[in-house]
Amino acid sequence: MQEKLCSLDQAIGDLLPGGSSVVLGACLEPDIPFAATYEIIRQGIKDLDVIAPISDASTDMLIGAGCVGQVTGAWVGNVSGGLGHNYRRAFENRDTPSIKLRDHSNFSLGMALMAGAYGMPYAPMRSLLGSDIVKSNDQFMVAENPFSAQKEPIILVP
Repeated sequence: MQEKLCSLDQAIGDLLPGGSSVVLGACLEPDIPFAATYEIIRQGIKDLDVIAPISDASTDMLIGAGCVGQVTGAWVGNVSGGLGHNYRRAFENRDTPSIKLRDHSNFSLGMALMAGAYGMPYAPMRSLLGSDIVKSNDQFMVAENPFSAQKEPIILVP
C-alpha cells in the first residue's frame, strides 16, 4: 500500500504550484490554517487564487507576502480585528489594484464550492438577483428557470 502521509512542507511543495486555486476558510481563529499559511509564505508560492468563503487573517497575510494574484470571496479581514490591512492596501488604487477580486456573497461562494464538490458546472440560485455582485463578477450568468412556466430568472454560479 502506498504511503500517503507526508509533512506539511512536502504537501504544500508538491501539491500547490504557483497559480493554483486554494480554499482557505475559517471564520474562527482556532480553525484558521496558520501553519499552512506560513508554509505557503515560506516557500514563496505566488499568484494564488485564494478562495475564502469568510476570509480571515491568513488570507490577509498571504496578500501582504505577495502570494496572492486573486481573491475569490465576500470579505477579507480579521474576525476580531476588522478589515484586512493588506487587502485594503491592495485595492486603495482602484484603477490599478495589485490583486484581482472575484466578488461573491458568502452564500454564493458556498454554492459554488458545493457545485464543484458534486462535479456540477454551476449551482442555480436566486438570492443574488438585484445585487451588484452579479454585475461585478463576470462568471455569473443570468438564465431562465427551465422548470417555471413564467420567465423566472435565476443566477448560474460556477
